[in-house]
Amino acid sequence: MVRTNSAQSVLKRLSFGMICACISVMSLGIASAADTASKPVGVVELFTSQGCYSCPPADKNLAELIAAEPDMLALEFHVDYWNDLVWGSDGTWQDPFSKAEYTQRQRLYDLVALQGRRGVYTPQAIINGQYALVGINKQQTRKVLDATVPTDVAVSVNAVDGKLVVNVDNPDNLQGASIFLARFLKKTSTDVTGGENNRKQLHNVNVVTDYQSLGRLAGESQHSFVVAANADSNTGCAVVVQSEILGPILGAAVCP
Repeated sequence: MVRTNSAQSVLKRLSFGMICACISVMSLGIASAADTASKPVGVVELFTSQGCYSCPPADKNLAELIAAEPDMLALEFHVDYWNDLVWGSDGTWQDPFSKAEYTQRQRLYDLVALQGRRGVYTPQAIINGQYALVGINKQQTRKVLDATVPTDVAVSVNAVDGKLVVNVDNPDNLQGASIFLARFLKKTSTDVTGGENNRKQLHNVNVVTDYQSLGRLAGESQHSFVVAANADSNTGCAVVVQSEILGPILGAAVCP
């Protein structure tokens, strides 16, 4: 387990690819999120790295949790601070899924009021933007998910004419929260050739490859966007609505 304490003006630098790849929905005649959204979706974010010896067990537990909890959104964010750590004669390993912005996301979480085991380390799970724990303890994760499930806004994603239509119902006219689109690989296998996990084949699930802002809640009762559909059967996406700045998650939905 490794820890890093440098925030490096994260609040000013945080971008997460804030290039909006969306088109406003004008008049598509689509049912509202209230008509199509399922029950609230809990969100688990696992901060992990292929260079971390204690991470594969957490990755495995996350995969098992996904299989057991269909009403949960789980995302793996691969951090980059393991990439330059030298592990004896095995040297270093550059995690191919790691990004500096995911490290920034984890550091920012360490600056807000989380319950549980705070800090910047791997493997770390953040549940519904409110609770932090070491790795993935399936029983504890389920308990926290039930206690913190987001219910503030209803989110739905529907396939229409080869694209995905995102609807966010905001019944209380909340303002300032961000609407994010996460793109991820459902399953990956990597032959590691260096670092703490040298000579291992690692398996990861729901590995985030892109995390973009679609916009922010501006007080309207509904927000709508059109985004590109998933590229193939191994890619997925999800929409997450989160209060400023990286506070509680207010709503989420998985793309069809």
